[in-house]
Amino acid sequence: MFLGVDTGGTFTDFVHFGESGLRFHKVLSTPDDPSRAIEQGIAELGLDTSQLHLVHGSTVATNAILERKGVKTLFVTNKDLQDLLIIGRQTRPELYNLIPVAQEAWIDSDDCFGVSGRMNADGSELAALDSESLNELMQKLQQGAYEAIAICLLFSFLNPDHERKLAELLPEQLFISLSHQVLSEYREYERGATTYLNAYVGPLVQRYLIRLQDELAPKHLLVMHSAGGVMSAESAGEQAVSLVLSGPAGGLVAAQEVGRQTGKSKLLSFDMGGTSTDVALINGTPSMTTEGNVAGIPVALPMLDIHTIGAGGGSLAWIDEAGLPQVGPESAGAKPGPVCYGLGGTVPAVTDANLLLGRIPASAKLGGSMRLDRDAAYEALSTYGARIGLSAEAAAEAVIRIAEEHMAAALRVVSIQRGFDPVDFSLLCFGGAGGLHACSLADKLGMNSVVFPVASGAFSAMGMLAGRQQSEFSRTRCLMLDDETSVADLFELLAGLEYEAMSAMPGLVLSFEKRVDMRYAGQGFHITIELNELDENNLHKDLKQRFEQAHRQAYGHRLNRPVEMMTARLTAVVEQGAISFPALVSGSEAVSVGQSEVYGAGTVPHYQREMLPVGFSCCGPALIVESTSTLWLPSDWQMRVDRFGHLMLERQCM
Repeated sequence: MFLGVDTGGTFTDFVHFGESGLRFHKVLSTPDDPSRAIEQGIAELGLDTSQLHLVHGSTVATNAILERKGVKTLFVTNKDLQDLLIIGRQTRPELYNLIPVAQEAWIDSDDCFGVSGRMNADGSELAALDSESLNELMQKLQQGAYEAIAICLLFSFLNPDHERKLAELLPEQLFISLSHQVLSEYREYERGATTYLNAYVGPLVQRYLIRLQDELAPKHLLVMHSAGGVMSAESAGEQAVSLVLSGPAGGLVAAQEVGRQTGKSKLLSFDMGGTSTDVALINGTPSMTTEGNVAGIPVALPMLDIHTIGAGGGSLAWIDEAGLPQVGPESAGAKPGPVCYGLGGTVPAVTDANLLLGRIPASAKLGGSMRLDRDAAYEALSTYGARIGLSAEAAAEAVIRIAEEHMAAALRVVSIQRGFDPVDFSLLCFGGAGGLHACSLADKLGMNSVVFPVASGAFSAMGMLAGRQQSEFSRTRCLMLDDETSVADLFELLAGLEYEAMSAMPGLVLSFEKRVDMRYAGQGFHITIELNELDENNLHKDLKQRFEQAHRQAYGHRLNRPVEMMTARLTAVVEQGAISFPALVSGSEAVSVGQSEVYGAGTVPHYQREMLPVGFSCCGPALIVESTSTLWLPSDWQMRVDRFGHLMLERQCM
């Protein structure tokens, strides 16, 4: 039996895949201890944990970083570089703000230490580690009551000997994070920040996963990481910073599988949950990045390129100093949640607006069991609307329009700003609230096709089951792309990464995916190029052509400059049978299971999604309801059920 579990800010989602097929479930999250919601959901599903192959998307690392509640950590680097994490980069987040507010430093200067000893830029030793600074380091550790230590020395990606020697001297009870193991790449600030975050959250993640393993005792426990693969719980504890996109990554993995099933290789994914909205672009495969950022600090590990904004079903409506209505990023979360949850919330949220306008039927039970209080939502939105001269319904409509503008802007970031026209893509929407806004967002972007997949309300959890067991490896070497010899040097470097992968994942049958970061000489940024199916008769020319095409796609031009290869990247994938979700059997014609009033659309029919047969189609306006989500189909859209149960929406010809 397979169970995918995605812990979100508002709900914890479950997808169970067993002999009876797919089952979906939701429970309210328990942010103080996520394992309690998992235990509750497993109990309500009636599952025997000893037989479970459990794949988990965890928010423990992400929340610890966002809330700055990691463990006390000592950052160790070379002498006179102690302020590396405090100074950071000179990039200004607000270019035209003449009086910018300085971001709170991630670490106090008292928790930074510099050791003597230095490696050169070619990896040779300039100065050895001296005993005096090592003794000072040991004294500081004893006095500071540190739980973790992050070590990031200059050019350790070329020669890690000094980092290894320091690690050998440290007490065993410390969580030790070494930069050459976490991120063997250039750029000291990004490498140092990533190494520090790994130490900062590592003990918390380790303790959580150990407790989860002990309390549930599943047959297997795997964790989704930010690059869209899964790793063992033990590896996840050691590489905790790789979990910062653990949950959202599952959605993209599932989205890619749906794209393969439906024949739609170009997708914009739109995941709207209770607290946030995650968007991403899939052009055959999901976009990857090594320039991630969490709460203002870089995480330079390979991860799926997901753009997140604070706009979800729980996003709160408020009025700014100028008297204008605003929505988010503050969220009602799981508790108290939107007003209609009846758990003590008083400020209206996006979910309250959808309920009041009828896009969520008043008879709906959230997650299959929670009744919603429409009267409470009406009262809250009446009070809110009165402050800006609007009726409750008009205020609800304003809340939705503002939230949708935020979400449309996010979709433009991952498409138009990256050189892609949304018209060429289909919008794949999921998350508990995604179906309520998908068609409106498609209208705003000029898109003509929307996919509403199976298990849309627990889609990321389903992606956990489709994730491959994989690990990421990288190493920086600056190689000029000038002839076939330089490409041979690149593949020699990749061969070394293959050996490293086989050593780290012994006894497993592996396949490898290879990439390289490239740039024009003198540039401060790079583009990652896939190395699959290169022309073996002309490797140098083919690789250069791929880079120049990618540069033109991203920036609109090419340059007459030499090209550098900076960082070799390898994904090691464990060869194993993938879980396949069967096609549905055609059934009888569906009939409406009810109807209700929707503001601005009149009386509209309801269809229970589980009762829709393959091939069924209808035109809007209509509501498609299920236990974990609701789809609002406006009047100018048509829906069809494909053979896998995905709802395929097309704009009607007028």
